[in-house]
Amino acid sequence: MLSKKFRFRDEVLATVMLITVIGSLTLAVIDEKSRSQFLDLTKFALGTYIELLIPRSRSSDRDI
Repeated sequence: MLSKKFRFRDEVLATVMLITVIGSLTLAVIDEKSRSQFLDLTKFALGTYIELLIPRSRSSDRDI
C-alpha cells in the first residue's frame, strides 16, 4: 500500500511539473520582454523535479 501512495505522489508531481514547464515555455514565446524570467522559472522547475527524483542517502552514509 505504501508503494502505491508513492507512485501516486510521483505521478502528481510529474504532472504538475509538466504543466509548469509547458506553461512557462508558452508564456516565454508569447511575451518576449519577460522571456528570460519564464526560462529561469522553467530551469528552476526542472531542477527541483530532478532533485526530488534523486533518492536521499541514509544518515549513516553521511557519517563516513
